[in-house]
Amino acid sequence: MIMAILLFGCGQSGTKEIKKVSDTGLYDEAKVMIYYFHGKQRCPTCIAIQKVTEDAYVNFLADNENVKYKEVDISLKENEALAEKYEITWSSLIIASAGEYKNLTEYAFGLALRNPEVLIDLIVKETNNLLNN
Repeated sequence: MIMAILLFGCGQSGTKEIKKVSDTGLYDEAKVMIYYFHGKQRCPTCIAIQKVTEDAYVNFLADNENVKYKEVDISLKENEALAEKYEITWSSLIIASAGEYKNLTEYAFGLALRNPEVLIDLIVKETNNLLNN
């Protein structure tokens, strides 16, 4: 009974789910894609970037069918093409549309731990900018 409560409780993460894209192809399945790239080992800042990005997506963007979020482990062979497409070699935050993309990695590292609200605002703003192009 305790295991059932723990399993059910750990599976609850708010009222909205993160809509993740399938692990096949180059993931261009929405007008705007939010990618969080990472390797196998991550520092506290990298983990914070992922959490803030997911929070921005879940709370402000998930209801828009033209926006998808994808966490991408660049250490996996199946993700090599996508990492290569955006010239990714380490933890990165990319917001992409068919014609262009914004690399928010520098901002993410500077804001994720100290000012996550500003990073959330930036993610939402840049996503909306690409949606409107």
